[in-house]
Amino acid sequence: MSGSSDSLALPSTTSLPSLEQLHISEVPLPPPTPPNPRKPFPFFRLPPELRTRVFSLLLCPTSHFTIDLSDENYLTSTPRLNYFIVSKRFGYEAYHVFYSSHTFRIFQTHSRFLGKRTLPLLARLPAHYLNVITKLELRLGLGWHDPPKPWVVDDRLRLEHCGNVRTLKIFVEVDPSSPIFNGFRLSWNFYTDFCGDILRQIMERLPLLETVEFDAYSSVDLNGALMTRLLEETTKGKKRIAWGKERHWGDSLVDKLEMGRERARAKANAQDTNGL
Repeated sequence: MSGSSDSLALPSTTSLPSLEQLHISEVPLPPPTPPNPRKPFPFFRLPPELRTRVFSLLLCPTSHFTIDLSDENYLTSTPRLNYFIVSKRFGYEAYHVFYSSHTFRIFQTHSRFLGKRTLPLLARLPAHYLNVITKLELRLGLGWHDPPKPWVVDDRLRLEHCGNVRTLKIFVEVDPSSPIFNGFRLSWNFYTDFCGDILRQIMERLPLLETVEFDAYSSVDLNGALMTRLLEETTKGKKRIAWGKERHWGDSLVDKLEMGRERARAKANAQDTNGL
């Protein structure tokens, strides 16, 4: 029995350290993990073509985007301008893509910015931004009975700084020479002459302009007085005529034949005027 009782005895604790003898410094700890900071991506080591593509995705999410003085700019344009202040080089390449890709409206159309002393958008931009712009837009129809006071082609627009503009887009909302405006307009040719004079003055200040692109709402007649005058001025200015996607002028054979006749008429009128 003594042997069995000895086997059931508790093990001796004389070899175990007491709590007082234990120290935190003696407790083995895992080796510290070396820090692994996230290195910045070498963006400027990418080829220029890829950097331009990245900027296009950031700054130009939609291809049909016209910038004008508007209360909505803080939602559409302003957030993208934050990329200009990332760094000097980043901002330099960003503004080149932004201003060369978008279309900028020459005269404002928002009612809040039609005051006599309100500067147009182009007058608010620095010269180095203007020099990068490639496309401008002229939207006609607003104020057909009383054109907005800021709609004046003068030195405030600084069109001479827009040295890279190659395309002028013209969108016609209404043609007041239509019979439905009888009794409401000032005269049959008042707005037609106003728009024709503006187009001529703009083209004179854009010597490198190559193409004038026309588009309109469905109510605007291609053979109406307003479109005829605009086509005549474009032909006199020796600019190429193109057509936008809203009205789809030029899609059908009938339209092509009619536009061919309209161009011939405009060319003949221009020759007669030059002959005088």
